[in-house]
Amino acid sequence: MINQETALSQKTELLCKGLYLDNSLIPQYKEQGINIDFGRKGGAGPSGGRYFLLEEGSSLVNVALWNTPNNRELFLKDYKNGYFEVFNEKNKESFGRLKLIQNPRFYSPNFKTSDGIPMKKIALVHGIDCLASTIYQKCVYWGCGEACTFCGIEVSLQNDATILEKNAKQMSEVITMAKKEGRCSHMTLTSGTDETVDKGANRYVKLLKGVKSDHPDIPIHVQIEALEDLIYINKLKEAGADTIGIHIEVLDNTLRKEITPGKFSISYNLFEKNWKHAIDTFGKNQVSSYVLTGFGESKGEFIKDIEKVISLGVIPYITPVRPIPGKRYLPNTNFEDLLDIYKDSGKLMRVYGVNPLENKAGCVRCGGCSAIKEAYIEAK
Repeated sequence: MINQETALSQKTELLCKGLYLDNSLIPQYKEQGINIDFGRKGGAGPSGGRYFLLEEGSSLVNVALWNTPNNRELFLKDYKNGYFEVFNEKNKESFGRLKLIQNPRFYSPNFKTSDGIPMKKIALVHGIDCLASTIYQKCVYWGCGEACTFCGIEVSLQNDATILEKNAKQMSEVITMAKKEGRCSHMTLTSGTDETVDKGANRYVKLLKGVKSDHPDIPIHVQIEALEDLIYINKLKEAGADTIGIHIEVLDNTLRKEITPGKFSISYNLFEKNWKHAIDTFGKNQVSSYVLTGFGESKGEFIKDIEKVISLGVIPYITPVRPIPGKRYLPNTNFEDLLDIYKDSGKLMRVYGVNPLENKAGCVRCGGCSAIKEAYIEAK
């Protein structure tokens, strides 16, 4: 059994490097009922891998699986007694053991909504029991050629992995099925940005009201960019959202212009106004912001910027950027640097009284794409 320090280190390394899987092992895993896909196929964030539990049984990690020569350090090896053995080819030593989280049964094409849509196209399970969905699969920045360089939100649509827009009835039906499997105790809802003053908040409001009417017990997390009119933050809370992510993604202002050209028009000061108002509205430890690493940022400056975010009461959901097909090359995040960032962030959250373990729903509660919770625990 590994300790908390090892869990933090292993999870960070897996997030940064992913796992190499030899093609020759695929038939063996399929015979055991384990289906494994390579790489990231789309989505709007850093996800797109498979979920594993570390050997200590509580740390969840979303791991990219590769079959390419440049991702051949950590090898997914034999499957024994419910665990995968992982070998570090570079150091010629055992890395550890991982337990694969199986996909839910409703991913089967046989499971459809009442209007005939495969349930897998409506929502996916992130981690163990976080049901997640992109409620609107287009973004204004894609339409005007200013999409975030890491984003694949419309790739999923192009690949026929989803539908353009989901409604409350479809979502409620998938929630019902996921509950039966024990795979939905909270939800993450995200969306592309609309070219309207509400930036998509009204879509959320309509869907939230419908879902909460059918499933009032499910805590729901919503994600949106900073708004000029803060009243929409109140409307999201009133409609049934329990937590909110207002995502800046890149903190360095020079890099922001390059990496998020459309969102760069939103000032950092507006993000601060939104975060503060959201904390007043949603409460302590219920506001977060995705912050990506891997763009060549200065580690020292990154920590300074993270402290500003934490000092406001915002949980920084720090995660390494993950490349996707069809997008320009994105640099890899250095494992040692990110481990230092996590450790410093964990200490800073302790100092400022920010506790990710108290978050009610969504990415922070799931924790699969970031080691921020492990860092917080380790910092005590």
